[in-house]
Amino acid sequence: MCLRDADQKGAISLLLVMKKDRNRSEQDKPDYSMPREKILRGRRNFQRLFEKSTVLNNQSIQFRYRHYTDPSEGCLIGFVAPKKKIKSAVKRNRVKRLLREAYRLHQGYLQDLFRHNNFGFHAVFMANRDNISYQEVEKDMIPILIQVRKKLIELDNNRLRKGEGDIDNSNNKNPLN
Repeated sequence: MCLRDADQKGAISLLLVMKKDRNRSEQDKPDYSMPREKILRGRRNFQRLFEKSTVLNNQSIQFRYRHYTDPSEGCLIGFVAPKKKIKSAVKRNRVKRLLREAYRLHQGYLQDLFRHNNFGFHAVFMANRDNISYQEVEKDMIPILIQVRKKLIELDNNRLRKGEGDIDNSNNKNPLN
């Protein structure tokens, strides 16, 4: 009984240590977490993405993404290591871990755009080969993220301009003319 009580007290104190500090604002420290809610899952989502998507290629990775006007689609990222290119399951799992970790550390390029929740965004990183290092993945991923960020900002600005233009035209109409 004493050992059980000590284990429970240890577990409770561990939970208290693991909790995030609620007093810190989110702006103080960037969020490097990668919860399941941020990861693209489900056959239907992947099928819709592969049917109509924009593709960016580098030596070691390929990036496919799709922009949705409906914000309820969410902003999700998937990680794929195709069986045709990477035969061994161990190597596929390793490559997916490398892709996830590189994106997790550099998701700040896109996450600030997703916070506004003005649009939906689904994307997937695909490995092109099996013998890649983390440095190669990171070197190829950062330019892709920068390029996608520029395109998303441009798309969002165009959408806002069209929306503002419609509002301005309706307000400027003179009923007497």
